Amino acid sequence: MSETKTIKVAPHSKESEMMVLGCMLTSINSLNIAADGLNEEDFYFSEHKTVFQTLKNAYLSDKPADVHLIAEELKRQEKLKAIGGVAYLTTLAQYAGTSAYIEEYTQLVKSKALLRRMIFAAQEIEKNALSDPDDVSAVLDNAQAKLFAISQEANPSIGMDLKEILSGAKAESHIPYLKELQQRQEEYQKKGPNEIKITGIPTHFLDLDKLLNGFSPSNLIILAARPAMGKTALALNIAENICFKNHLPVGIFSLEMTAEQLLHRIICSQSGVESEKIKTGALNGTEYQRIVSCIGEMQKHLMIVDDTPGLKITDLRARARRMKESHNIGFLIVDYLQLLSGSGFLRLSDNRQNEISEISRLLKNLARELNIPLLCLAQLSRKVEERQGHRPMMSDLRESGCLTGDALITDAKTGQQIPIQTLAERKRQTPILVKALNPKTWKLEDRLMTKAFCSGKKMVYELATKSGRTIKASANHPFLKLEGWTRLDQLNIGDKLAISRRIDIQPPQNSYTNNEKGSVNPKLFLTNIGAAGKRGMPVASLLAESDVYWDEINSITALGEETVYDATVEGLHNFAANDLIVHNSIEQDSDQVLFLLRREYYDPYDKPGFAELIVAKNRHGGVGTIPLAFRKEIAQFVNHTKFSSQEEANDEAFSAFSPAD
Repeated sequence: MSETKTIKVAPHSKESEMMVLGCMLTSINSLNIAADGLNEEDFYFSEHKTVFQTLKNAYLSDKPADVHLIAEELKRQEKLKAIGGVAYLTTLAQYAGTSAYIEEYTQLVKSKALLRRMIFAAQEIEKNALSDPDDVSAVLDNAQAKLFAISQEANPSIGMDLKEILSGAKAESHIPYLKELQQRQEEYQKKGPNEIKITGIPTHFLDLDKLLNGFSPSNLIILAARPAMGKTALALNIAENICFKNHLPVGIFSLEMTAEQLLHRIICSQSGVESEKIKTGALNGTEYQRIVSCIGEMQKHLMIVDDTPGLKITDLRARARRMKESHNIGFLIVDYLQLLSGSGFLRLSDNRQNEISEISRLLKNLARELNIPLLCLAQLSRKVEERQGHRPMMSDLRESGCLTGDALITDAKTGQQIPIQTLAERKRQTPILVKALNPKTWKLEDRLMTKAFCSGKKMVYELATKSGRTIKASANHPFLKLEGWTRLDQLNIGDKLAISRRIDIQPPQNSYTNNEKGSVNPKLFLTNIGAAGKRGMPVASLLAESDVYWDEINSITALGEETVYDATVEGLHNFAANDLIVHNSIEQDSDQVLFLLRREYYDPYDKPGFAELIVAKNRHGGVGTIPLAFRKEIAQFVNHTKFSSQEEANDEAFSAFSPAD
């Protein structure tokens, strides 16, 4: 006797789906609520997916929707028969529940969809675990991320009543607004006339605090410099001030130096005793007492150092969360960006460019998640060494390259093709919508280009493809091959690059702007472009419906030095220029970018003992250059203002750590 097996189907409710669609067909209010609260994937039955998406498109286009209008639209799309014809639409309309309960019906559909997502996520987690991966931490982080995404979808934010913030119930401080304002007023009045009035965490570098208003929660601050400029020393000085003067717990991830090496530096800086004397023990009685006093004060405060080398960004994020939970850290330092490795889950590339972009994005997310300022150190490119004056620029921070000014960017809203130089030279950097490639779907999507900017002069090369497209870029600008992002100087003749298959923009259609240099020969394009990449690639199933072709490189020609430009694009961090998919800058995730320059490193007679802290980017305020004094023998940066000596003398914490001889 054969055994009957019960096959379990994924959770779903056909009746609930029909009720939602029926209400959408018969009630404008229901249409608005369901279109906002659900997605096509939330429906189990294919005919319901089709009807819902057609209704949602009507909602998004601000068009009316009823049985007749939706039937006509489905007929135009040649999908009416597939969903069961007008008869099924009529059945749905008759099946409509009470429109007053549309939110409950919507929640029923959403709940079943979430259960299905949990099942699919669990299956994928099981599959990844059974594959016996080498990198267990990456698999764990991926599993955590999948389940977290589902939990976030299950509890979406629907906005916050301002009364709840005013009462303190949902304020970050949990203090009623007026009471908190009164506290600020009292603190302000207690301060002397020369003290800085700031709302963020004071760094006690006076000019920096004035410019940045202190370090604000959720901000990602990049501190970048060439090697031996003192970026670790400055970061430690800031950490010392925040920990010992502001009495805030501080966390440090040191991927280069050990915890003992950092401790030695901190003791030198805080005691004012030279490093060499501490190392050799050549101390007099006063110096020894200064160290004793320094250590006594340090033991009253909390500074956590994790000196594990070679951390993955996923490991760092998990450890930072534990630091926050266990010690409630108020400030975090990562030293430094380029020593971190990525999660291992990048789809497009093992390329370092993609990895750095992913790391910077995840660090910004971490700062927001922990709601603390995060200071990340970074190393600048060698381009600084070649420049007269050695002053760092934003382009030195990026591992991406740059394009010449005539590279055409398509405004996704108007269809106008605009040279990147024109975008960079606008007095006001108003964001525009551009086309960017989603690596998960291989579809072009609208994304905001937040700004374009000049990156100085660089050696440029002209890249020409088989279809007739050309673009001029610096040697290190990444282009997208099927295998991943690849720098121009690592491309070969015959390599195939991603180009946009189509950009659907209304209006205009089939027209050219005055900015456009020329057109692509469509006949050459159709006859000469080869098929998509290698067999067996993980994305092969997506390529047939993708928005990109793969265009073969015909030539790469050196042209000489030209002024070049770059841009930042939200989310996907790439954009189409001259129809080629190119990568953008990596600094887009940061809120502030600081550069450190000590000219005496290049010339011992050029401003010895003096440093410049350059605020090159400040999302919340002004930029500028801050003078600092540098005491090399104790690795300490101090204020370089005429008031600094007086203010430091009045600072109790400074006096405790630096007693006079």
